Amino acid sequence: MDVGAWCGHCGESFRLAELVDDGFSGRCPRCGCDLAPGYGPVASGAVHEVLAAATALESAAARLHDVAPRLHIDARKLNADLADALGE
Repeated sequence: MDVGAWCGHCGESFRLAELVDDGFSGRCPRCGCDLAPGYGPVASGAVHEVLAAATALESAAARLHDVAPRLHIDARKLNADLADALGE
């Protein structure tokens, strides 16, 4: 799953995976500003967890669709819950 993100400093968007592709520096891949002052190791772990969770969600949703095609997940509610969890 391609998880999008954006920088609170410059407002530029990027793929969340860009933060960890070449090792997590804690800096915006566009402007270079620090995204997690003093919390680099914690933020790196959290980014990896979000990416793993997104992959797991995508896989589980595909499996569920295959085995229970008449079961429909409320995507709007799921999106709203995710937005709440992300502080949006």
